[in-house]
Amino acid sequence: MRARKSLQLQVIVLALVFALLIAITVSASSVMSAYRESCRATVQGAEYSLQVAANDLSQSVQEIDSLADWCTVNATVRNYVLYNYNVRDLVTSIYNTVSNKYTSMHTARYIQRFIITNGSDRLIQMGTITSQSRALNGETIPRLPLLTAGSGENSWVMVANDPLLLSGTVQCIPVTRTICGSNGRRAWAYITVSTSLITDTMRSSRLMGESDLYWIMDGRAWRITADGLQAMPAGSFTRQEIPESLDLLDHRTTVWKAQGSDTLILGYPVGSSGMYVARTVPLASLWESLPALPTSMLFSVLIILALGMLLAFLLRRVIARPVRALQEQLERIGGGDFTPNPAIEWNNEMGDIGRGINRLSRSVSALMERRLEDERTKRDLEYRMLQNQINPHFLYNTLNSIKWMATIQHAPGIAEMTTALSRLLKSVSKGNERLVPLQEEFALLNDYFTIQQYRYGGTVTMDVTYIEDERLCQNCLIPRFTLQPLVENAIFHGIEPKGCAGSIALTVTRDHTNGDVLLALTDDGVGMTAEQAAKALTEPGPEEAAAKFRHVGIWNVHKRLQYSFGVAYGLSIASTPGQGTTVTVRLPGRPPLGASPAIVQNAIPKETDHDPSSAG
Repeated sequence: MRARKSLQLQVIVLALVFALLIAITVSASSVMSAYRESCRATVQGAEYSLQVAANDLSQSVQEIDSLADWCTVNATVRNYVLYNYNVRDLVTSIYNTVSNKYTSMHTARYIQRFIITNGSDRLIQMGTITSQSRALNGETIPRLPLLTAGSGENSWVMVANDPLLLSGTVQCIPVTRTICGSNGRRAWAYITVSTSLITDTMRSSRLMGESDLYWIMDGRAWRITADGLQAMPAGSFTRQEIPESLDLLDHRTTVWKAQGSDTLILGYPVGSSGMYVARTVPLASLWESLPALPTSMLFSVLIILALGMLLAFLLRRVIARPVRALQEQLERIGGGDFTPNPAIEWNNEMGDIGRGINRLSRSVSALMERRLEDERTKRDLEYRMLQNQINPHFLYNTLNSIKWMATIQHAPGIAEMTTALSRLLKSVSKGNERLVPLQEEFALLNDYFTIQQYRYGGTVTMDVTYIEDERLCQNCLIPRFTLQPLVENAIFHGIEPKGCAGSIALTVTRDHTNGDVLLALTDDGVGMTAEQAAKALTEPGPEEAAAKFRHVGIWNVHKRLQYSFGVAYGLSIASTPGQGTTVTVRLPGRPPLGASPAIVQNAIPKETDHDPSSAG
């Protein structure tokens, strides 16, 4: 016998286990939430600092590009470098114009060289390193990076060292513009920007020293240091899809990944020039910055466990008493006491169970009462059935008395009709099988036609003109009372309307292609059209219920055959107006699959009271 488990103990254990799981889940969720919040704050802080620096650099880049663009459209500059005007007349004007434009810029201190030249005899130069540089002439000008080969499309694309300094090295970023004249001549506006523009902006944004900073330009990356820009190997950074876990402030912020490292790198565009400032965000190190949580977590776990014990105690009090009351009521029901107990119908879910038990008690009581009532009703019905069995015997005896009186009084027609009617009624009352052998159906048809012959005074005849094989009549099954409606329809709507004597012929053949049995019932009546023949085999609507050729039940016979054997079987009608009608019944040559043993037994040859070949 299995040991009984206490429900109360299970409730207490489950409550404590769930409390422990909740404590662990809450603690883990708190740590993960703190980590995610720390990550979000760190990423957004880094993104904001990049936005500030990028906006400052964008203004500076835009001012320098505006200076270069100004050189290409200013009339004084273009006259000086492109056309053969008197240089003496233009020198003072061009110098003052360019100097005023240059000195008015707040980025002027970061412009190392500002040159306007046609590459030979026209030259203006300003900048912070001109005093430390070699003289510009036809030999030294081509040495400047991107000067004569430059155009607006390749500005801000490289970091180079100025090749014309007398001593030392200075990093610069070339910015060039081509000035084209109507006379086919070309000149250039050339600006070299110190990389201090980038490092000073980063320093003013308080980004220097916090993490690794990068300057990305033309698909290449340079590390930003206090001394300038340190070139990274080509392909060091690749742009990545933004992870869904990052809650970024601006959709323009990009994410980059360094080759061979999982460190997250945030980038923000500098204007629309394709340049970016970027910085690393080491999320993995954030775990070290989380506060120590063991003490607070342990305290939370203890509190949740204490609450779990309190919950277990309350559940024990709330559940134990109702469960005990329900058990007692079930024991009473098991003992045969089906009296409902209103005390267990509490106003909660346990009360729903109690109400269900009381409904069960009432249902069992009502079921027992109905069972007793059904037994009494069954006895009454059995008595009535025994009493009603006298009625058919009384009817058969009465018909038999009429037959003998007709015989004594020399009325053989009445005796024969009475005998046929008696056999028909006996077949109807005792026929329990849905399918009968064909010879038994012929016997029923013979009794029916005997009555009709006396009704029509012998003007209607019926003959079985051909039976291909007598065994077909014994082995073939047919639904009871299939042929009687067809003969009745042939008499009432085929022969009777023509107003003279008529005949019905019945043949039994086999379809040798598939073994089916074909019964052909042919009359020489008025016939029907093809449309009427087709309608006879379709279900009549309410308005056609009393139509001609329909009310005798041909469609009903057709459907009964299909229900019994399948849609491949049933009736077919061939008729010619004024000549007669042939109704063909298609039956399976073997008993249908699944037929009961009684049905199959009916197909075994046996003695009958009538010879099918003598019908009519």
